[in-house]
Amino acid sequence: MGLVVKALLLAGVLVATACAYQVKPSGYNYTVQLLQRDYERLEKEFRTEFQIWRKYGLKTSRFIEMVDNWKLSKDERRSELQDLPVVAEGQFCSLCRAVIPQLVDLRKFGASREDLFDAIYELCTLLEIQEPDVCYGLIDSNLDFFLYIIDTRPTLKSESICGVVFQSDACVLNDPEFTEWTVNVDAGGKPITESKHFPHGRGPNDIKIVQITDFHYDPKYKIDHNAVCNRPACCRNDQGIPEDPANRAGRWGDYRDCDSPWEAVEDVIDHVVEHHSDAAYIYHTGDIIDHGIWETSVGHNIGSMNRVYMKLLDVFPNTPVYNIIGNHEAHPTNVFMPNIANRSDFSMDWLYHYSADVWGNWLPRSTRNTIEQGGYYTALVRPGFRIVGLNNQDCYTYNWWILWEPSFLSTQLQWLHDVLLHAERNGEKVHILAHIPYSSSGSTFRTCQREFRRIVERFHNTISAQFNGHTHRDEFNVFYSRENPAHAINVAWNGGSATAFTFINPNYVVYYVDPETYQVTDFESFSYNLTDANRFPDRRPEWYKLYSFAEEFKMHNLSPAQADKLVKRMGTPEGRDELRRYWEYKVKLGDPSLAAGCDEHCLLNHLCEVVVSEMGDDVKCDELAATFFYS
Repeated sequence: MGLVVKALLLAGVLVATACAYQVKPSGYNYTVQLLQRDYERLEKEFRTEFQIWRKYGLKTSRFIEMVDNWKLSKDERRSELQDLPVVAEGQFCSLCRAVIPQLVDLRKFGASREDLFDAIYELCTLLEIQEPDVCYGLIDSNLDFFLYIIDTRPTLKSESICGVVFQSDACVLNDPEFTEWTVNVDAGGKPITESKHFPHGRGPNDIKIVQITDFHYDPKYKIDHNAVCNRPACCRNDQGIPEDPANRAGRWGDYRDCDSPWEAVEDVIDHVVEHHSDAAYIYHTGDIIDHGIWETSVGHNIGSMNRVYMKLLDVFPNTPVYNIIGNHEAHPTNVFMPNIANRSDFSMDWLYHYSADVWGNWLPRSTRNTIEQGGYYTALVRPGFRIVGLNNQDCYTYNWWILWEPSFLSTQLQWLHDVLLHAERNGEKVHILAHIPYSSSGSTFRTCQREFRRIVERFHNTISAQFNGHTHRDEFNVFYSRENPAHAINVAWNGGSATAFTFINPNYVVYYVDPETYQVTDFESFSYNLTDANRFPDRRPEWYKLYSFAEEFKMHNLSPAQADKLVKRMGTPEGRDELRRYWEYKVKLGDPSLAAGCDEHCLLNHLCEVVVSEMGDDVKCDELAATFFYS
């Protein structure tokens, strides 16, 4: 769905995202240079054709031909940019650079909201980016932000907009306003001379922590309704019952573009409390709201959040639940206005105050101030152990406000730095919860990646682990030292998703954490097969332990040093079977994913996603590629 939203920006809605890492073929940079010349020619030509269309209402045969060439197929609608051929980076960047200046100029020369709406809507439907009702809803809910940014940022360059949205080798961002802001990092800290080791592995006194993430509860989910609807969310009560039984939604969810029915949400939570009642803490890492991004509202979102939070409160009244916000909790989806913008109608106060109220059932009152300011907090869980819950949606490249005031992104990161400095001085260990991974696979703005990585490097002895959601994949990311890339210094674990959206099985994760260092010694992923669950709809799904990470990959513990050894092993021909198992568990043995398969280039891409934590720094991936094919 990410590519759909990116393409909507090209139609003028400014929905932003980023391109995750791709393994670049031999001669890639030279190929990009050659293609760039063609792209520049096409950009100029399209601008001329666009102006003829808007001025005279005439779609020339060349205009129609160009639009036809840029149309998205139905498969491309659901794809992320990184899943498409590498040359698509340049194609979509080129389209962005052709369209955005025209829309900006229209506004600067006096076009009204209605004028721009009509132009963007027609482009959205001409390019077949989405069905007309989806185009209409997304444009209507997002256009005012676009207009506000254009009106109040007259110096904003179209090239900068595209460089943020399609950050890649083929779409370079050269605007210092976006790239040169920094976090003030303390000069202290221990030098990094080796990869970070843990003293021992899983033990009998380890703390058990359960992570649940990405429920994506859809109140409109309806059994037997259409699971193939050509929209961002299907299986809904207003989408009809298809004639083909194979296209009907099952009781417990659907592998296709469908979110979770309430019964499936309840079942995940009930299974956790029934089988892991000894968990000390619950990490709930965001995305309660469904993918019906064209028809969200404040009331809709609060209604869904209320139902999930009340269920969590009912089953975990005495177990601390540490919640964070996901990108889908906002209305419109992904749009998080900074509190320095003077527009009350765009304010996120409704979400932050609501979150502070609900989370207050588990959090100390001291957290309320920062939650109400920006949806983030820190809490001392017990002496020597602190949790930081981030709202890093501000760095998500779908969030337009990056374009309005990019330096504001330093605010929360500076706060994080200061919290970690305080923790270091007090001898505390820290777990960081962030919905979107800061790695290259998380669609995080590259300057945020760079600054977060600087913080991780400085406080590698304080940060015991990171926990993410968002990608729906059971995966991990290894952070390497910026100064000495040979050394692994931190690991971020991803809890997967409680939803089957898309092509995966639902899951949750149980971590085992050393009670002194608060380092993760092992984790177990629990899942069920959705095909089997829907085959027997009258009984609850049959959950099972999918795997233990330490056991499956023969690791003494889950330290950065051990993770680095695993990554290097999987990057050799001898480790190919392990890498394939990693990918299979990453998609949680989802039947459609397994049927589609993953060839060697696909496997290497997944391996590179583990080790690239800052876009543009491909050192570790290049090392793996060298051994993957040629050792």
